[in-house]
Amino acid sequence: MQNRESAFRVVGTGVALPELIVTNADIRQRYNADIDEQWVVEKLGIFERRIADKSTATSDLAAAAIRAALKQAAIAPESIDLLIVATATPDRQAPSTAAITQAKAGVTNGVAFDIGAVCSGFLFGIATAAAFVKTRASKRAVVVGADTFSRITDWERKDCVFFGDGAGAVVIEPSFDTRALFDAELYTDGTKADTFTVLPGHKTFTMNAKGVFEAASTAIPLCVDRLMQRNNITVDDIDMVVPHQPSVTLLQNISLHTKVPFEKFRINMARYANTVGATIPIVLHETIERGAVKPGDLLMFAAAGAGFTAGAALYRWH
Repeated sequence: MQNRESAFRVVGTGVALPELIVTNADIRQRYNADIDEQWVVEKLGIFERRIADKSTATSDLAAAAIRAALKQAAIAPESIDLLIVATATPDRQAPSTAAITQAKAGVTNGVAFDIGAVCSGFLFGIATAAAFVKTRASKRAVVVGADTFSRITDWERKDCVFFGDGAGAVVIEPSFDTRALFDAELYTDGTKADTFTVLPGHKTFTMNAKGVFEAASTAIPLCVDRLMQRNNITVDDIDMVVPHQPSVTLLQNISLHTKVPFEKFRINMARYANTVGATIPIVLHETIERGAVKPGDLLMFAAAGAGFTAGAALYRWH
């Protein structure tokens, strides 16, 4: 178990979501996509998603989420010395979306860089930020998950229903509270890189849905099991799971394999679909805003994404 000096405390969260709401019915009508609306609701758990307009970049959503998190925490932008942006839909090939976001959000007193782990990106980002905090390389960091997957979606294909746009940000700083705990188990298997990819020269993603489902159903439980064994905890110790939002069917399958009761999973995919790197921070923010998180609660984060990547993390709320 990680000692208290190496842990961190979440001091602020914020989200940014596009105004445009696109329902499953809208997709059929606007894009003439041959989708089964009943299947999308029953198997994916998705009713609608948010879509960014052409003038809104990934960095715009990321910066807005940062400003919301700083406002919630009553923290000055200049106090941030580390910015990590987890995204699979960067504004440009160069420079990093983090560099562009840094300027837009006014957090210009520290370093900024991107992390590319697609749907697992926020977990990889928060684990990286935790290492900076542990080594005293950062006194206060912001980790943002932000994606505009609508830009790489073929809206005439059936798999267009999976994704939505959005951003979520978390501000962290060192904690010396006796309850403090953060530990992460991350995973990558490059042999499955083609299960979800944007091929060279292509503008939209290619997905092997069955391959993604099978890989995630194996990798996430593996990470959860290693994490629980290392920290000597059981499913009874976990108060809630704040997961990536791939589909309700996949989360139910992960619940079955990890033996963590599904009622402990926090879900919002019905309204936002899969916002990729933004899913976990958006769910976390909404859970906090509802007052559902109490001091001392043990939260588990879990995600799987292209790469193939996956991960799980424990965080003691305090």
